[in-house]
Amino acid sequence: MDKNGLGEQPIEKLYAFMMEQIIRKYRAIAGKTLRQHQSGLQVDEWVVLKQISEKDGCSQIELARSTLTGPAKMTRMIDNLVHKELVEKQQSEEDRRRHQIFVSKKGKQLIQKLWPEVAAYRQAALKGFSDADKKKLMDLLQKMIDNLDD
Repeated sequence: MDKNGLGEQPIEKLYAFMMEQIIRKYRAIAGKTLRQHQSGLQVDEWVVLKQISEKDGCSQIELARSTLTGPAKMTRMIDNLVHKELVEKQQSEEDRRRHQIFVSKKGKQLIQKLWPEVAAYRQAALKGFSDADKKKLMDLLQKMIDNLDD
């Protein structure tokens, strides 16, 4: 039993708190990597740029959903990436109210430059994990997400 008599675990032993620690550490490493390469990108902009490269031609709405980013923040990030000449916006042929987002040549070059280090730090936390461990972790995390969607 804890000191307040509620039977709670200490905060540092809660799953969500531990996941938050992992996220903060990843973001710190990502920020350091982006600064070392003088990319001019914030961590969230990198995530969006990488996501666009995987879904070239997607809409801002699709990007916002897939990166868990609010629409207003997504608009600002896309505008920043356009200003930095890393992405291009084109009016959709099917719906003139929408734009499709594409990675520019400069954006592709930056992704290629940064990717080896990004891939390395993403794997650092999984050092010593077998393929079975990684699959089990993914399955458990997905189950947590699904449980919270109910």
